[in-house]
Amino acid sequence: MQNTKRRNAYTKMVEKRLRIFWDVDTQNDFMNKDGALYVPDAEEIKLNLSSLTDYALNKLIPVIGSVDRHFGTEEYKQREAELSRWGGPFPDHCMNGTPGQVKIIETNFECRDSCAVYLENRLDNALDEKHLRHALIEMREPQIEHILIEKQHNDVFTNPNAEELLLRARVKEAVVYGVAIDYCVKAAVLGMQKRGIQTYVVINAVRGITSEGSHSALAEMINAGAKMVTTKDVLEGRI
Repeated sequence: MQNTKRRNAYTKMVEKRLRIFWDVDTQNDFMNKDGALYVPDAEEIKLNLSSLTDYALNKLIPVIGSVDRHFGTEEYKQREAELSRWGGPFPDHCMNGTPGQVKIIETNFECRDSCAVYLENRLDNALDEKHLRHALIEMREPQIEHILIEKQHNDVFTNPNAEELLLRARVKEAVVYGVAIDYCVKAAVLGMQKRGIQTYVVINAVRGITSEGSHSALAEMINAGAKMVTTKDVLEGRI
């Protein structure tokens, strides 16, 4: 009888948690002026990022964050084609073990006496079953822990754990924010819309690398069905 009640509680929790917050790459190298790949004016959205993070913590809303993690080694060369050392357009950034790879304090749950569930992007493309199970438990019974998905490409769905987690958790809606809107944010939003997840892009909690690229990305996301909202809309429950 007790097990049945527990299963029913889990089911209700899953149903309530069809909406997630999706935090895109809010790491030091992107968010700070001295970062290796600073996104212009990124520091202007930090207050909104902090407000969204606090809201999620207080409301026990699952937060999934993508994080760049680069190695610069031959075995990662194909995955890291965006790096200039391999002929790509971007300098080395978010290198493994460097301060630039760490999330900013405004969105870093570890700075709030919590831990992260980390989904590695394995070279053999195998699912990280252990941490997938941990992430699903966190989404059903929030503590609250941050769920982080590692990537070496602007598209988080190059890590197979991203799609698998959203599928298993039966996510239907995602509130999206972070950087850069013309690369990683756009890829995440288009990827979720393609997979039947309604996204809400928090327009005053995102920044892009170029103005032209940002406007083009916004149009592309809207055409794909994404909805534009503000931080105030989210905090006041208007979505």
